[in-house]
Amino acid sequence: MTQHRGETPQTYCELDAGDREYVVGVVGTGPGFDTILKIVAGEEFREFLPPMRLAGVVDLAFDDPRRAGALLAGVSAYPDTSALFAAHPDINLVVDLRGGGTARAMAAELPQGASLLDSTATFFLCALSNAVSAGAHCRRRLDHQKLLLETILDEVQEDIVLLSAAGLVEDLNRNILNRLGKSKDELVGRHCEVLRSGPDDPPLCDPNDVACPFRVSLATGKKAERLHTAVSADGRLRYYRTYTYPVAGLAGHIAHVAVFRRDITDRTLGEINARQAERIETMGRLSSYLAHELRNPMFAASGFARRLANMTELPEAARERATIVVEELTRMEAMLKQFLEFARPVGKVSSEADADANRAVGDAVLAVRPEAEGRGVGIAVALVSGVAAVAFDPALLKQCLINLLRNAVEAMPDGGLVTVTSGRDADRVRVRVADSGRRMSSENLENMFSPFYKAEHCEYGLGLAMVKKVVDDFGGAVEASGQPGGGCAITLHLPPALAGPAFADAAPVNPDAGHSPGDGS
Repeated sequence: MTQHRGETPQTYCELDAGDREYVVGVVGTGPGFDTILKIVAGEEFREFLPPMRLAGVVDLAFDDPRRAGALLAGVSAYPDTSALFAAHPDINLVVDLRGGGTARAMAAELPQGASLLDSTATFFLCALSNAVSAGAHCRRRLDHQKLLLETILDEVQEDIVLLSAAGLVEDLNRNILNRLGKSKDELVGRHCEVLRSGPDDPPLCDPNDVACPFRVSLATGKKAERLHTAVSADGRLRYYRTYTYPVAGLAGHIAHVAVFRRDITDRTLGEINARQAERIETMGRLSSYLAHELRNPMFAASGFARRLANMTELPEAARERATIVVEELTRMEAMLKQFLEFARPVGKVSSEADADANRAVGDAVLAVRPEAEGRGVGIAVALVSGVAAVAFDPALLKQCLINLLRNAVEAMPDGGLVTVTSGRDADRVRVRVADSGRRMSSENLENMFSPFYKAEHCEYGLGLAMVKKVVDDFGGAVEASGQPGGGCAITLHLPPALAGPAFADAAPVNPDAGHSPGDGS
């Protein structure tokens, strides 16, 4: 936080001295001598007084230690005023510190146009010195407090800006400058809209939005806040919380509004993941209960229906209806099996159960390709060879990838392209499945891993929820992001197997080869 652009230091008194320099002679070393030296020859008073130069001193003892001081450097000492005035006829100000009425007697020999200050008048100069010293002390304290406040505000990893009632930027912290890549002079005095880095960056103030915290604080004189969601340029969902605090002026009306904006993405995603995990756990218990309670009645009903469908003595119409019952019960049995798989706890794998991520991708692509081609969806695969083994059950990893591929295919009813890639990010193995379907909204990105979530153009069952549950149980992570041109990308971040070898011989899958990587075909 610094002085506003164009602001000039305040002055209390403007001396009508023009460019005149005062050439000063000091007579005597009585009380106030050190103070007069500081006023005339020191730097502390330069901003308060016109230019002054000490020409000479009278009655300064030869052994006076002050002769060696910086204030008297280059200044000559004289035995009397006559010698002083003769050496410096340009003296125009004389300070007499001898006292005892000597000033009146000296007035007659002053150089023409020179002024005289006696020992009584120098009292006011000493008072000025004390006032300036006190002011300097206060200034140092204020500078220290200002520096401390600037440091605190600049080190806070949040956006902090002070806006006028008209929405103009009065001041802002370094976090905003670093984010925008601009200097403070480029932003101060301009409308707050310049603080947005792009359309995916929520505004710090929007005077046209009645719910904007900036407008609310101006209207109510109270603190306001708001939660913003935005899909960043890389397709990831970001969460921001904006707080505004009104600042009253001297007249009592709201003159400024302090705006704080915090990126709460990590915290919010943690809360969302916790809620989703709780829903999945509840769904798992409910699924297990329903599956066990319905399985026996359904098996019995299915057996009777099959028997009826095979009884030749029944009319054809009755056997057809029994066949329909068998088909529906079979569909319900498959659904119950899915519920049981969802409810089944995933155990930790042993070192013998490590999976080859590239091979799992190849197997999943082979399983889904016929269905994808039937819907007019192509699958492109680009895998990095030699990716480390992952601490994951091979069959479960394949099933997770099948679920992701089928979800991507179903997201493109009019055809499209699914792209599968693999690689390594820091200490995790990355497998990414991306489709070219509809653009994802922030609501879709936030809820797509919730069981049976239904959006405007799509409906999610247990497939993605099952993927998240399994990957989380194995110590991995699942991330969803929108595609710049539309569609969704889901990335699995999988833990590598401890002390496990990389699958150096596993070649990337050729989507047109019709086999999985490394099978020797």
